[in-house]
Amino acid sequence: MHVARPWIPTREAVHVPWYATAAFVVIVIAAVAAVFGGPSVARNVAPIGILVGDAVAGVIFVRRSRHLRGAERRAWTLVGVGLATASTGIAILALQEVVFGDTPTFGISDVCFIIGYLVILLGIASLPHTDGDPLQRTRIALDGVIGAVSIGALSWVFILEPIMVGLDDAPLTDRIFGTLYPLVDVAVIIVVMIVTIRRSALRFDLRLFLFIGAVLLQGIADVSYLVEGAGRNFAEAEPLFVAYLGAAALFLITGLVVDREPPAREYADRRVPFWTMLIPYTFAAVMVSVLSIEIWEGTITSGDRVLLVATIAVAILVIARQGISIRENRRVVERERSDLVSSISHELRTPLTATVGFVAILQEDPKLDLADRIEMIDVVMEQTAYLERIVQDLLLLAHDEPGQMTLRTAEWRIEPLVESAIISSGIGRGGVETEVQPGLTAVVDADRVQQILVNLLSNARRYGGDETAVVARVVNGRLVIEVHDSGPGVPKKYELTIWDRFERGPNRYNAVVPGTGIGLAMVKNIAVAHGGRASYRKSERLGGACFVVEFAVEVAEPEPIAIVQQSTMAIG
Repeated sequence: MHVARPWIPTREAVHVPWYATAAFVVIVIAAVAAVFGGPSVARNVAPIGILVGDAVAGVIFVRRSRHLRGAERRAWTLVGVGLATASTGIAILALQEVVFGDTPTFGISDVCFIIGYLVILLGIASLPHTDGDPLQRTRIALDGVIGAVSIGALSWVFILEPIMVGLDDAPLTDRIFGTLYPLVDVAVIIVVMIVTIRRSALRFDLRLFLFIGAVLLQGIADVSYLVEGAGRNFAEAEPLFVAYLGAAALFLITGLVVDREPPAREYADRRVPFWTMLIPYTFAAVMVSVLSIEIWEGTITSGDRVLLVATIAVAILVIARQGISIRENRRVVERERSDLVSSISHELRTPLTATVGFVAILQEDPKLDLADRIEMIDVVMEQTAYLERIVQDLLLLAHDEPGQMTLRTAEWRIEPLVESAIISSGIGRGGVETEVQPGLTAVVDADRVQQILVNLLSNARRYGGDETAVVARVVNGRLVIEVHDSGPGVPKKYELTIWDRFERGPNRYNAVVPGTGIGLAMVKNIAVAHGGRASYRKSERLGGACFVVEFAVEVAEPEPIAIVQQSTMAIG
């Protein structure tokens, strides 16, 4: 019998056209000549490799960007146009060399370079990868500008200022372009900084990684060109041709893979890593430190004035950034408050409706028989206890400090706690499988352990399938309780955020499925209060969700054989 295999999409191999291969060969030959052929050979051969590499890379960028959509297509097309424009400048420089025999270091060709760089930066800056709302994007952009201004000021003091001093007696064109290149380099730093600290909606993007490497090599080569070429002719300058050729090669490789857009993220959302927020302000701290040392030593120079202006600019940017952060935090607080009111009102409506309804019936109909009266009172008591538990959970979560939770610990047998929690959860014993190591006892707060189990069992029945399993055992001297279900599981995106207060993952805006979003937060807090932790993984037993709670408590040594209990008899 033939069984059809599911179709699994595969990524095709990168197609390398013949002209790209030829460009690589030219770049490699030019690089070898630049390293081993001496200055004159490098000056004559390296520009050919750079010209061919940048021109072919520009063509490939434009052609392959047509397979992309929207802003991605526009951004990478601009990059291709910028590379083609820059290669035009190299062609003009080579033509000047052929016609006039020698050319000044800076001239009309640099207009093409500057325009090409600006177009490339415009393309990269317009990439639609930054995740979040406009406020978040603005805050990230300000972080990038803060780091870039700091790096730019430090670069001016230690690298560019000596170059600019050498331009005092240089021709006007040298002074103009010698000033423009540092400004473009600062723009490069800004873009690289923003790309570094931003949060992407995509997986690791090889295209950006290769492209940033090419831009950095290009920037290093430009600084070298400024140092070697200020006030000289092109024949006298000895820039880092190898760096230019390396940048051309990386641009070419990026163009070959530019149409291979990475898939959307499938890993769990998490808070922004601290190091990404720290990077821009590290450079700002270094800048302020250098300025402070210079002022302390009493040697104020023109470079120190640049540092002072940059420090003031960074201070203004930080104030603006903090204002945006305040607005962001206010929006988060308002959203959480709205979510809280919505979820709590939805969660309380059912028990309040039942309680008010039964009390009204008891009040209006005094002739009810005793059995009906007792049944209604039992329901009212059950709903009242449920309301009381929600209120207590909210009071505990208001502090969000597990250390403030009062535990009444004693040695308890775990199996009866599991059975009691199943009954208290109201989900019924049918379809619930339990596996508890016989004789397992631990020093815990029994009420809190049952609260954990009730919350997890309720979630399993609410969001999972019809099958549920509770497993309790000792692992590495710790009590471990697992609750499995046969549902769809938690989407990867929400695996970490579901433990936050009022977070309901994919059901955040689903009013049909009831829930307050505090159950898992309470589970985590109770586990931490016991010195343990709570975690999630995909269930290997039932295929759905598996919530795991570990308790770092004193555990009695259980018997080695586990018992599996299953019943189809429903209770209540």
